[in-house]
Amino acid sequence: MNLTSVSEIEHKSTLKVIYLPASSLVEPHIDEPFITLYPVNTFDETTTCSEPQTSSIDSSCDDRQYASAPHSSTSTETPSGLSPWPKVFFELSFKNAAFETNGTYFNPGPKLKGIVLNALAQEMVKYTKYPKDYQCEEVAAALTRAHPCLGQLGSKTGFWGWKQSLKYKMQNYRTKLCRLGHPEVCVNSLRNKRKGQGKPAANIKKPKKAEVNYIHLHPKGESTERLEQERIALLTEVKKRDNEVVIKAKMEKTFSYRRQQIVEQRPMIEEFKNQWPALFQQSEVNAEFMRITTKPLQSTFLSELDRFSDKLMQILQSRGGVKGQKIKNAMMITDSCDNINIKRECILKVLILYLNEDPDSFFKDYVASAIEDAEKGIANTVMGIYTIRGDGSTKRDDVGIVIEGIKVMSNLDCVILAFIMLNGLIYALDLSFPDNLKNTYEFIQKILMNLDGHKLTTKIQHLKIKLFE
Repeated sequence: MNLTSVSEIEHKSTLKVIYLPASSLVEPHIDEPFITLYPVNTFDETTTCSEPQTSSIDSSCDDRQYASAPHSSTSTETPSGLSPWPKVFFELSFKNAAFETNGTYFNPGPKLKGIVLNALAQEMVKYTKYPKDYQCEEVAAALTRAHPCLGQLGSKTGFWGWKQSLKYKMQNYRTKLCRLGHPEVCVNSLRNKRKGQGKPAANIKKPKKAEVNYIHLHPKGESTERLEQERIALLTEVKKRDNEVVIKAKMEKTFSYRRQQIVEQRPMIEEFKNQWPALFQQSEVNAEFMRITTKPLQSTFLSELDRFSDKLMQILQSRGGVKGQKIKNAMMITDSCDNINIKRECILKVLILYLNEDPDSFFKDYVASAIEDAEKGIANTVMGIYTIRGDGSTKRDDVGIVIEGIKVMSNLDCVILAFIMLNGLIYALDLSFPDNLKNTYEFIQKILMNLDGHKLTTKIQHLKIKLFE
């Protein structure tokens, strides 16, 4: 049945496309070539491969037919007319059928393999420019699941070779992006390295805490100079009352400029706070964390902590020995307190004890009568949370956050809120987690916030197993 209109095939469920050379056309009045479509009910590999006009892929095929773009196509479009026919992966389906029939693996030639890897790299780079080992492994596994004929007999997993090839392909892709001036890749080029770091692998700046938008491109039509003007305008806007809508819009617009400044220049906290005072507001810490990780900060933290609180208390109280006695003494506060934030704070501090870390090295308590000692202690703190209370009073006059000896946030409602805001600032300022709470922050990031929880240390893995028993 010869068809020349798309409307004639709109009710056909399956079509077979056969190319006819121009010499075989029987209608001389038609100047343009056309294709012949035959309706078929089932896929018949033997019949399809026996047709002299159809194309197929085998291990000895000529790679020259795949020298086009990753999704090369014939002149035929799909019935919807929206996208060209994906020739390469359409033809791979023939080899998949052969694999299902007789278990024959397909060894693609270099050019076809390059086309497949290019297509995968184009998708991967949308999510991360620096994929981790497990991410390359997941993509390689997905490829062999979608196209079983591409499995490899020489490896235990069946896709180890694809995984390694993906790593090299992503390296080549980053080189191309660097030549195009992509900021997330250019920041690691040799010309941007400091003295003494003249090696490609030295001090690589890349996502290390599951950041999705590590360094972002400027908005379309914006330049560094125009975004600097927006930053200067923000200094005025932040002084106005009830101006959250304008501040939020300008902070959103200048996100890429701010991230490039943080990652590339590594400014001191005091200097950066003077340049971007709006970033150190509670609402903007939440918004910045959302921009970087695509996850809400405060709501996720509190909901997950509350979800695990009962199970956590059981696990924490089961600890024996001297450490267990300290934990039980600290947990007594929760029995006589109805304040949910005090209970959350207690669970957090006891969790720190359970993970063999010292909460007193991070949470600093001062009294108002010794304010000079408090100021000295705050100035000597690299990172932590401070509280100031009156003499003989349990009520806190001030709760704040200290980074590099600078009060970056103050007058917060409670300690648990200060801890959440500090976690957000660590992401917003591209800081490392404090060494004295290394295990605690791993639990927060990978268990509570569910950010990059694929690889856990032994201690956190054991705690996770107990939580989900």
